[in-house]
Amino acid sequence: MSTFILRAFRVTYRKQNFKAVFYSSQPECANERNLGKVVNVAIIGAPNSGKSTLINKVTERKICAASNKVHTTTKLVRAMCYENDTQIIFLDTPGVVTEKEKKKYNLPDSMMGACHKSLRCADVVGVVHDVSNRYTKDVLHSDVINMLNVIADTPSFLIINKIDKLKSKNQLLAIIKSLTNGMIAGNPIPGSEKRKRNSEKKIEKGYSKFSDVFLISALNGDGIQDIKNYLVSNAKTAGHQFAVSEWTDQTPETLITEAVRAKFLDFLAQEIPYKLNVQLEYYEEIEEQDKILCALVVECPNERLLRLIAGAGGGRLQQIKSHVRSDLVDLFKKTVVIDLQLKVKNRSESVA
Repeated sequence: MSTFILRAFRVTYRKQNFKAVFYSSQPECANERNLGKVVNVAIIGAPNSGKSTLINKVTERKICAASNKVHTTTKLVRAMCYENDTQIIFLDTPGVVTEKEKKKYNLPDSMMGACHKSLRCADVVGVVHDVSNRYTKDVLHSDVINMLNVIADTPSFLIINKIDKLKSKNQLLAIIKSLTNGMIAGNPIPGSEKRKRNSEKKIEKGYSKFSDVFLISALNGDGIQDIKNYLVSNAKTAGHQFAVSEWTDQTPETLITEAVRAKFLDFLAQEIPYKLNVQLEYYEEIEEQDKILCALVVECPNERLLRLIAGAGGGRLQQIKSHVRSDLVDLFKKTVVIDLQLKVKNRSESVA
């Protein structure tokens, strides 16, 4: 039986760092030596909530494609790291997507089932919620709640992200109560019972079975270590599923292609980048020089769009290439030489 830890709720703010501690049902064993332990973590949430950015911060590599637009992640990606001799395996999933969005953004059919697949493989589920969105900051996406209800017996925790962008920190307690329906680890948050009695007919906006809540800024790295400690405490004794040298289940070619696609999403407006087709034409890893060589072509629907993307004198394309190279160096921890060209679909000539 797990040790029950009773903690009074508190929120502290110190030099841009935030921390929330609630009633927790998790054993305090983060400092124990966990030899041969593994934890599979499914990370779910609404589009652009910061799932991929969170995983990249924890693993200290830009494994998961991330951009400022929705639906950057289009398939299930595994990212691995080690903490206290425990193998943490993240299952990065696409944000919940509707049929209408799939058609609008030209998304693959596989996205529809990726979230559900990750949930079936998970030992614990993390829900990333964007608190900077003023329209949805105090309510979980209905599809996320539905998924959590399906796997109600699997431990889950709430990750409130982008708190550095929240204008008033005084809202945090009310937001947390709303997202958790006033319950954490089977216990009411102080003050929630009275609120419920006064609004019994009010529709619940959150999920009542979260075991813990973390306040973080994935982009800045605030609160990341607390999440690592929590995951280690949920690890199970088992043989490692991947070698120590492995940090993803994706091929280098796929990682490069996705990194380029994500950067076009960052630099281009509206739905334009969703109409592009990124193709890797050449890849070589030179081990003795610790270097990667790669060449990619990005297909555009027409000449007008190609000129728009390239920018004056090809300046925008060169800027995109520079940022992609930086991300790939951070990903592979090696020198990366990349050639990136644009061409109109079904034409042979290209623009570098």
